[in-house]
Amino acid sequence: MTPMDQLREIFLGLFGERTGGEAPGDDDVVFGRDSRYGLESMDTLRFASALLPVFGDAVYDLKVENVSSLRSIHDQLQPA
Repeated sequence: MTPMDQLREIFLGLFGERTGGEAPGDDDVVFGRDSRYGLESMDTLRFASALLPVFGDAVYDLKVENVSSLRSIHDQLQPA
């Protein structure tokens, strides 16, 4: 399973009821004021917490201003 697949799976596990069970596109805005899913800051924290067991300490380095789409999170979690 690729890291992007893992992100999708975690997202759907937490917020699948808001998406009708469909995974958002990699570049869809899923967090922030432009999110079409109505997710709030507490939802972003829940998602980040769910990433810890899979992605480890890299989650602590996520830049909040760049957490909007699954791709933006994926790109930040990749080793430099």
